[in-house]
Amino acid sequence: MPSPKEVYGSLAVLLTYLAGFVYLLWAVAPAAWLDKAGWTWYPAREWAVVVPCWLMVVVLLAYWSYAGLTVHLTPAFSSLALITDTADTASSASTSTDRYYHKFASPTAVPEAVDLPIDLVNRVLYPPRPRPAPTPTHTRPAHQPHA
Repeated sequence: MPSPKEVYGSLAVLLTYLAGFVYLLWAVAPAAWLDKAGWTWYPAREWAVVVPCWLMVVVLLAYWSYAGLTVHLTPAFSSLALITDTADTASSASTSTDRYYHKFASPTAVPEAVDLPIDLVNRVLYPPRPRPAPTPTHTRPAHQPHA
């Protein structure tokens, strides 16, 4: 016995195909054929073009609205909310003098799920590199007296 989800899904697919077929029949069939088939009332043919165009515009506006809302809700680059927020899970040992991640040095220890400090993340992602000594780009020739 099929589950209700399968029955409703199959019914939705069949009704969608039926609605699409009826829409295409109404949009392209001559009015005489529809009258002969007993279909006496139907909307004006211009709606066959207007409704799909309107739906495409609605979909585009939905995408643009979602993108605009995302940009609007993103904090500014200078905001501290990019570093921490109200839902952060700071370590319980973060107030002590010893860093909390030192107590998990054992290979069998599983660290607690906490937000990592930004200085630690930066040190791991961007380790300090030795800088090469600057080289002169242009050397001035020694002053030569005129002979």
